Amino acid sequence: MSLIPIYYDYYRPFSQFYPAAASPMRDMLSYMLNDELLQTSRRPANVSGKWSHAIQLENFKPENVKVTVDEGCVRIHARHTVGNEENGEVREVKRCVRIPEGVDASKVNCRFVNDNTYLVEAPLLRNEDDEETELKVESVPAITDGKKEEMQLVESSKPYETKLDLSVFEPDHITVKRRGNLVSVSADHSRDENGVKVSRSFRREFTVPEGVDYKHIKCVRDPQGHVAIMAPRAQESGKK
Repeated sequence: MSLIPIYYDYYRPFSQFYPAAASPMRDMLSYMLNDELLQTSRRPANVSGKWSHAIQLENFKPENVKVTVDEGCVRIHARHTVGNEENGEVREVKRCVRIPEGVDASKVNCRFVNDNTYLVEAPLLRNEDDEETELKVESVPAITDGKKEEMQLVESSKPYETKLDLSVFEPDHITVKRRGNLVSVSADHSRDENGVKVSRSFRREFTVPEGVDYKHIKCVRDPQGHVAIMAPRAQESGKK
């Protein structure tokens, strides 16, 4: 269990611990506002890459509230005593909020939003499929149908394979990138031919089909400039 501090967005001084007598209209407006805040903050993710959850604790000062993270839950314990323990009034509230999957539970923080609302937040875990990765283009003696040791990715079945003729480009002109199961291939080159500037470009983007382990894609090029993009079948990638 770890105790986390409570941060302040802004602070309005408490004139009294208990607010002035409420009116029906004030109660209704307060309920509508807080209900809307709770509905929007329960979403597991938002555009800022954070999970957030609003908790209402009426008439508790921040120093009366303890927030801890334990076993995948945010636990809130609010306690206040008017008078003393033997002859007084004790108010105590406990809340438990389950941290959703995909949230970094090690970076939970709590912010004091207003007189009765506390906002628990945490960043989302990094998703590798959302990041673009550049693949290294390896050189091999020749590209055959998986018969060369350099090209053979699986033993029992032919891997997924896409071949491209990029013989007009040098190896350093070719860029292969992957984002999730989306692969993009680009190549650019410019040079002077008999006093005329000639530019060549190549663009291709394709989706690796279902059943292929796109996280283990391999890209190779032979001396003739043929490029092959290969990956093992998903059921084969875990075999040794």
